[in-house]
Amino acid sequence: MKKAHYIFFLFVLCIIGKAQVMIIDGVHPSPTPNTQAILELYSQNQNKGLLMPKVALTATNNASPLPSHIAGMTVYNTATSTAAPLTGVTPGFYYNDGTSWNRLEVQLPNIGDIKYSSIASDHDGWYLLNGRVLSGLPAAAQTAATSLGFTTTLPNSADRYLKAKTGSETLGSNGGNTSVTLTQANLPNITYNATTSTSGTHNHTYNDRASGVTNSAEGGNNKIVVDNDSNISTTSTDGAHTHTFSVSTGGSNTPINLEPKYLSTYIFVYLGQ
Repeated sequence: MKKAHYIFFLFVLCIIGKAQVMIIDGVHPSPTPNTQAILELYSQNQNKGLLMPKVALTATNNASPLPSHIAGMTVYNTATSTAAPLTGVTPGFYYNDGTSWNRLEVQLPNIGDIKYSSIASDHDGWYLLNGRVLSGLPAAAQTAATSLGFTTTLPNSADRYLKAKTGSETLGSNGGNTSVTLTQANLPNITYNATTSTSGTHNHTYNDRASGVTNSAEGGNNKIVVDNDSNISTTSTDGAHTHTFSVSTGGSNTPINLEPKYLSTYIFVYLGQ
């Protein structure tokens, strides 16, 4: 009798709610179905839930125990199958997209996860890497930071890039420069060989015209050389000799900027809530 009464009650609700069904737990006098839902579950004492059908899936690419893949089908899987890593299943909710099963899950951050953000302050368990001392963090966050290897302070990520840790580094260590000044040791080990235009002994030509304004020392006295004649002469070719000269590079010892193009953001570590 009770079962018949329940079925009749559902039938009445379907008519009154214009084909909208509400399944009721309790004795609420007149619950009203939501007009946007084709089916609504109502718990008067708010202590009941929806229990999905439990099945034992074998693989994500296998419809079993259902006869075929049906898009939109949702179940709770109770089996564990890891024989094929890419198609294995573990207990949890799965939905079917018409060709395979897909696990329903929420990806939660783990302690020690790093992320970039445009938010400037701590939020939802994420703490800004700004070099602060651990004692200023909540107790749980201090414990998490210590477990990661941070002893007294969080790393300061300001003006830093993240890199993979090597075996010789400690967690949070930093280094590097945005620019470098080249020294001779940085230049390639190359020897350049050259030859002058004339080798060994050579001479030079000169004009001995005095023009009467050049002082000449003769017998300990300075006298004016008066010579209006111009004569082109050539020096002796005896003996090889060299000349020295210098060439300025025009440089100013400006360091080379090695910093690539970048976008400034805030860097956070997850220490839990």
